[in-house]
Amino acid sequence: MKRILLPVLMMVTALTINAQNKNEMDNQKIETLITAYAAALDNSNTEAAEKFLDPEFRVVLHNYNNSGTTTILPKAQYLEMIRNGKAGGNKRTVSFSLIDVHGNAAIVKVKLEGEKTVFTNYYSLIKKQDDWMIVNDIPQIVSKSPN
Repeated sequence: MKRILLPVLMMVTALTINAQNKNEMDNQKIETLITAYAAALDNSNTEAAEKFLDPEFRVVLHNYNNSGTTTILPKAQYLEMIRNGKAGGNKRTVSFSLIDVHGNAAIVKVKLEGEKTVFTNYYSLIKKQDDWMIVNDIPQIVSKSPN
């Protein structure tokens, strides 16, 4: 019995370590992606930002400016807003609150703080052929008080 138990325990330990390493690699890839994406937006670099977005990407704005409505911006419309200077263009710091990876899906909560506003963004990502892509962005935007 001891002869069987030890190899089984060793195999379980090896699989657990492998899964943890894979999760850490995914977390690092996601942090790198989100940081680069935020930098592209801050610099109004539409071409760079687009590389991180899935073809089905959308932004969901709920109750923006206390409007009481939900607006969904498809990828093309959002990229056009960046091109026209209606989105992005402000330098922000990036801090991660949550990265939750399950298989080929991930949820990320990020705080993006600029001079005038603080964004708390909830990103949904999917992994396709070992590359993470942003599918959905739900930003919560708060203006800083002018002190």
